[in-house]
Amino acid sequence: MEELNRLGAGVTLLLALLVAAPTQAAPFDEKLRAPRSATSQALRTRLEAHFATFERKQQDPDPAAFIRDRGAYRQWSDLYFSVQLAMDEKTPLKGLETFGLVAGPDGSYHIDLRAFPQWEPLDSRLHRLTNPEILESYVPALTARGFRDEDVTALRTYVATHDPRLVLHTEGRQLVDTFAKRLQAQRKSGGQRADLQEVLAYRYQKASLRADVERRWAVGLMDALDPQRQRILVSFLEEFQAEMAFGVSGDDLAATLEQEAQPIVSGEYTQILTTEEAQLRQDMERRTEKLIGGEQR
Repeated sequence: MEELNRLGAGVTLLLALLVAAPTQAAPFDEKLRAPRSATSQALRTRLEAHFATFERKQQDPDPAAFIRDRGAYRQWSDLYFSVQLAMDEKTPLKGLETFGLVAGPDGSYHIDLRAFPQWEPLDSRLHRLTNPEILESYVPALTARGFRDEDVTALRTYVATHDPRLVLHTEGRQLVDTFAKRLQAQRKSGGQRADLQEVLAYRYQKASLRADVERRWAVGLMDALDPQRQRILVSFLEEFQAEMAFGVSGDDLAATLEQEAQPIVSGEYTQILTTEEAQLRQDMERRTEKLIGGEQR
């Protein structure tokens, strides 16, 4: 019984430490608008800048050099948002094949990530490890390449006790709450429809927060390993064939933004977020209990 109590206390402590960790929450900023690239030439200029930065960081002996640079990563996440927005606005992207954007007959765009890794920074590849089952499927290959038992344990521990989705919920709550108050005040003052430019700004700020949370999670995972194991992990993930696709949205952007705003204006979002957060905390508790139980065996 004493052992069970000790294990239970360990789970509770790990969860408490996560909750108590400093956050980077920020309120909605009505002055911070979504980055746009109305022309292919504007995107070309930004792609050239990103490719140059990415390739320079690739020369660093630290395989996580790019994602450690918050400014360089923000430049990338803004660029990615702009490409997605171009798809939503049905803007054709011409003459960008040299950057890997190959147009399909249906208006979509495909990128060979082996040939153009600039479109998949390290955090994107590491993110698949947030799924414990995928991590376990990689363990034999990583062990064959030089991971020791303690390195596998470090990976399992980090994944079990760090969930970027829960961090996003915690840090994003102030963003959505302040945006909700703003929308609801506008509605009370007689506005029948939400300001769609502000809804787009909210979508952008939420996407930026998500990207930074996932970046920080990936940096933390790399820091859980020594330099040799970091290189092994990155080399292993680079062996996967991968393709990225941007599909043209079939929906009208204005209608989509209106739909996104509805649960925020109505206040329904509070129950949605509360339910999601409770589920995420239960998932983390189960994963942590499983980890501690496995270590005891």
